[in-house]
Amino acid sequence: PVQARPPGGSEDTEAAVARLIVEALLGAAASCRLDDVSYALHMEVLAALTVCLSAQLFSELSASVPLPTVTAALGAPPPLAEALVARLLKLYIDQPPRPANPEGRLLGSIGSMLWLPLQVIASFFRAQEPPVELADRSLQVLLLLTQHLPPALFPDPMLSNHFLAALRCVGDADSACGSGAEAEEGRARQGAGFSVRRLHDALCARLPEEATLVLLYLLLHGNRELLDHALSRSDPDALLLPLLRTLAGMLSPACRLRTSRVYMLLIILLMLSQDGGFVSTAHAVMLPTVPWFKERLLHDISVGSLLVVVLVRTTQYNLSRLQDLYVQTNCLAALANMAPCFKRIHPYAARSLVTLYDVLARRFQKLEARRAHASPVELADSEELSDEALGSAADFLRMALEVLNVALAAQAGLQQNEHLVYAILERQRVFAPLRGHELFWDLIENVFRVIDHFGAGLSGQGPASTKESPLQLDKDSDRRTPPLPTTARSSSGSDGVWSVDLVLAHIGEASRSWKADSLEHVPDPRFTYEQESAPEEFFTPYIWSLVRDRSGLVWDPLRVVLLAEELDDEPADALPALLQGVDVVEDVDEHATAPGPPA
Repeated sequence: PVQARPPGGSEDTEAAVARLIVEALLGAAASCRLDDVSYALHMEVLAALTVCLSAQLFSELSASVPLPTVTAALGAPPPLAEALVARLLKLYIDQPPRPANPEGRLLGSIGSMLWLPLQVIASFFRAQEPPVELADRSLQVLLLLTQHLPPALFPDPMLSNHFLAALRCVGDADSACGSGAEAEEGRARQGAGFSVRRLHDALCARLPEEATLVLLYLLLHGNRELLDHALSRSDPDALLLPLLRTLAGMLSPACRLRTSRVYMLLIILLMLSQDGGFVSTAHAVMLPTVPWFKERLLHDISVGSLLVVVLVRTTQYNLSRLQDLYVQTNCLAALANMAPCFKRIHPYAARSLVTLYDVLARRFQKLEARRAHASPVELADSEELSDEALGSAADFLRMALEVLNVALAAQAGLQQNEHLVYAILERQRVFAPLRGHELFWDLIENVFRVIDHFGAGLSGQGPASTKESPLQLDKDSDRRTPPLPTTARSSSGSDGVWSVDLVLAHIGEASRSWKADSLEHVPDPRFTYEQESAPEEFFTPYIWSLVRDRSGLVWDPLRVVLLAEELDDEPADALPALLQGVDVVEDVDEHATAPGPPA
């Protein structure tokens, strides 16, 4: 006799079937041997796992809709999660090549002869995109599995994602996470051939890819062994240069800006800037040239100075185009973390720091003047004239001043940062308008103590006798002496003209009598990255957008709910050249409203 199905029985059956299917796929991906014959099988297994997880695409992240395949995958037991994470990372590191002519192996020589013309014809009718490799699909599945558990599917806050926990514990075979029997089991599942060094090298080799950027973030934020390895290496350029090149390239007119990618880049740079040893090593690695930097030619610049230049450029671009508080805060926080370790900073980097202060100071002064002349009605109705807007402008300006103050008081000494002193002397007038301001007077007073000490002797009357820079002594031209030694003249100071070399020599001589305690003490403004309270609201849609665009799989865009239209992907045209000349300062749009940080 037919018995009535109890309430909820169909859902329980669907969940049980989904669990069986997903566990079979997870087990096959973790344990199936890889060779030329099974390569296609691995590709299909990972594609099937991606499809099972893609149920997330068709509902809001906060919707309490049952997704049995997603729940079964993200709720896999720890042993299976550890084995699969190790396997996917190994595939990502090894980059196994696609087998040669798999069609010929399946169809024979006759089938291969028939297949080749079809492939040639089809190539004319499809987009010329690189084929999806096994390493690419492995990384995509790894990112999907290590996402933070959606609260709608896993309401218990005590539950954790075992895949994410396994990723945080991967390491060299002799240093697995934890100790005792559990650690031994983890080492056995992880395998004896895993190497943090090879993982770091694989990340550096593929860093322009966004998926690799997300994996790097997850490892730096959660895997202590990978973080320590990255910070202790003697070649920080291997990690930093791809990041800086990507960030600088995203601000070029030919690139469409994707703010989610900018967020990831800046978060990673902020985490790396928290380690003083890493920053010091970056300042010790010299680059003969930077061919991909298009603003100007850079020669003999350290990686640390290049990092300063790119962060300042990003900050100025944000002021003129994005007005994003999150971007602004992360750029200035990274600069503040680096300031105590500035050493032999490049002239262009030094000038960019002073220009950044000038831009922020002018922005603050304009906003303060507009508020002073605005009516009560305008103050009440205008968001850009609000107390919050003025407070943010003041905070950012003070952060820029703190960067200069900490750099001037750094242990390296002004004798090793003579170009920073030169840049301040050259543009000392930009500090005068806010010298008596109640919010900034203490920090600006320190700057003027440096100006007074190192500016003395550069002109007959000293720096206090003129509002202009004491370097503007060329009677035949109204331009300042070019600040780069490559254009310095060999004249002496007796005829009233100071060359760059003579000024730098004067700074070096004056630095011998300089005492660091001449400045009022400013605490080092240390900033650390803290993950948002609901990281899945940003990372889950972001990861799915990457998978959708690069997996080779197709979903009906009319049914996709999770991914909103990316309205921030605007062309980054008309990027102002903010650092071209000594006196070139971009006029910032004061009528733009700065959005809050991402969720």
